Amino acid sequence: MKIVHTADWHLGKRLENKLRLSEQEAALDELNELCDREKADIVIVAGDVFDTAVPSAEAEELFYKAAVKLAKNRPVVVIAGNHDDADRLAAPFAVAKTSGIYLIGGLDNTRIDTDVMTGGFGWLRFTGRGERLNLAALPFPSRSRMDKLFPGQYESYPEFAAALIAKCTECFDNTGINIFASHLFMDGCLMSDERPGNAVMLTKEVLPMAHYSALGHIHKPQCVSRSKNAFYSGSLLKYHFDESDDKEFIVYNSATKQVTHHPIKSGKKLVRLYASDFAGAMAELDKLSDCYAELIYESMVPLKPSEAEKIRDNGCLAKLTVINKSIKREVLKRREQTDAEIFDAYYKAVRGVSPSEETLKAFLEVVS
Repeated sequence: MKIVHTADWHLGKRLENKLRLSEQEAALDELNELCDREKADIVIVAGDVFDTAVPSAEAEELFYKAAVKLAKNRPVVVIAGNHDDADRLAAPFAVAKTSGIYLIGGLDNTRIDTDVMTGGFGWLRFTGRGERLNLAALPFPSRSRMDKLFPGQYESYPEFAAALIAKCTECFDNTGINIFASHLFMDGCLMSDERPGNAVMLTKEVLPMAHYSALGHIHKPQCVSRSKNAFYSGSLLKYHFDESDDKEFIVYNSATKQVTHHPIKSGKKLVRLYASDFAGAMAELDKLSDCYAELIYESMVPLKPSEAEKIRDNGCLAKLTVINKSIKREVLKRREQTDAEIFDAYYKAVRGVSPSEETLKAFLEVVS
């Protein structure tokens, strides 16, 4: 059985003012081509389908268009991430199920009962190529769910998460393919510029012994644990200038026990440029084509409004960061001054004269 792992699509996400739906659609077309080429048996989307809890109509349209295309030849299991509204994501469950799309927002999957897929509390079972897949599916375990699911039973979040993982993996057995899928923030992972938000870091000990663990949340593709075969597939596109350029889909082959990485070619490059004057800034921008850029302008001479407007007119510019070196220099200069010197300068600026010895003495006594 071939299992395709992807996550962190963040459909609808903008780069500053740049809408990237067309890039996301191209990447999802790549995913569909990969699934057809590899004859994938199932696709697992490990959370953060959307970038916000209430996505735009265009983002939702793209999701269902891509999901229906993927599910034409194999089931697609989608679990909620921390950016998704779990209830909203799973709301079209009944309609999506008829197309082979299984939207998992919670743990109760008992209503899943089709010719190819059955479900229980925290798990799904799927049969393909004469093999049975036991899929432990855990949507992002938010703090708010702690008291609702296990009121007063667990003092810490790691204990709570471990208990949920143990519950979901009760479907594992010695004859099937045991797969764990979740949206978690694991200790020791390499991050780019994504923010953990309210996610609490978990140690690798909470990960189950599975044939493969498909994780979402971290945007940089990486192996979390070799012994437990746990991987982050990474995000669909590069969403931050500090983020890794490497993006991929992962395929796990149950027959060979191999994990293969398939690079995503879609998505514009994100580049950083540096300039210290207006002419240099324009020269750097003129070199660009088919990418998005952040221009870091650091100079003693601030940009004129007309110059800043001309810079922003460049279609490739996504972000302009201006660093006024004269302000930085003044801050550094103040760091070298004594409290008396700083107070004297302030007093002169406010009153036009230096403070009396008595006033200065009173100030220094308060400061000390």
